[in-house]
Amino acid sequence: MALILFQTIIQTLSSTLHWLGFASGIRAAVTPPGKRWFWLIGSAAFALFWLAGIALLASNDFFRNTVFPPRIPLAIALTLAAGYAALLSGSFRGIVTAIPLHWLIAIQTFRVLGGVFLIRYAQGELPGVFALPAGIGDVATGVLAPLVAYWCYTGKSYARSAAIAWNLFGMADLINAVAIGYLLGGTGIVFPIVLIPIYAVPRAFLIHSYALISLLGRTARAPVAQVGGLVAAASSR
Repeated sequence: MALILFQTIIQTLSSTLHWLGFASGIRAAVTPPGKRWFWLIGSAAFALFWLAGIALLASNDFFRNTVFPPRIPLAIALTLAAGYAALLSGSFRGIVTAIPLHWLIAIQTFRVLGGVFLIRYAQGELPGVFALPAGIGDVATGVLAPLVAYWCYTGKSYARSAAIAWNLFGMADLINAVAIGYLLGGTGIVFPIVLIPIYAVPRAFLIHSYALISLLGRTARAPVAQVGGLVAAASSR
């Protein structure tokens, strides 16, 4: 019961913070008041029903290992597909790029909670071949998140390179954990721990992706801004 309560609180808190970051992008990118409220209310309702729905399914053993196709990989794939498909919308893409980069990075501090895999390994409830790389990778990503976010916020010269490397490491850690878990048949991944792979993992992966899009977008815009400045300077002479 304590573990269920803990997971419920953590997933609810992280989802709320994720929505607040998205809301900051809405306020920055959507100017018509009516459209802005549509995005704010719609995204909040979507976040609420998504979390409630996935938790209800998981608590009823919907993501058990004995069905085909395997539902944990399917849940991850569908979430990622929806997250990337949403980028086809210009409005959604504009909102994502308007979210502060340091926020997209700092929110991943929640990854330190992947240390629960290490605890369950120590208790003999998870195999080390899965728990050790998944737990250590998550903890490392979460511990470094505030530092990399701070570098980006303060505009350190090495911030962009560090942010790209950190995002790639975080994504590789998620891929590695999911792959090992799938090869092991999802051993020990039951409710409420199953909320991590079916809900937290794809969200974290999408946030990494959105952060990289923001980082690469800034690189693409920099030469344009420099050329524009040169043209303006030349015309003023």
